Amino acid sequence: MSEDGAPVPAETGSDGDEHPLRASEAMVRDALSEVYDPEIGIDVVSLGLVYGTHIDDGGLLTVDMTLTSPFCPLGSMLEAQVHAVCAPLPGVEDVRVNLVWDPPWDPRTMASDEVKLELGIY
Repeated sequence: MSEDGAPVPAETGSDGDEHPLRASEAMVRDALSEVYDPEIGIDVVSLGLVYGTHIDDGGLLTVDMTLTSPFCPLGSMLEAQVHAVCAPLPGVEDVRVNLVWDPPWDPRTMASDEVKLELGIY
């Protein structure tokens, strides 16, 4: 992966096979920034709801994320949106959303400064 977040071109490995382009973490986060929490109207990356991402050698992208509340009635809709924006990325064969509850989401420490200002958190 390049440092600027661009996909890495196909390379020929020691086995002689070409390895396909693979999305960088920056590309995944850019895609995830298109997913908005429908109740708050702010994207999940800026809210700090995305804890991490990983693409395995088989192309399975796992997104570790949380919701603003464990009882969020729109969680399945957010999961579908994550799948929709990440599935077209290079090297992604499937998307799995792993809902994580530890650590609990706290906008005072996890949201971006812009979001804190918008939410009135000082």
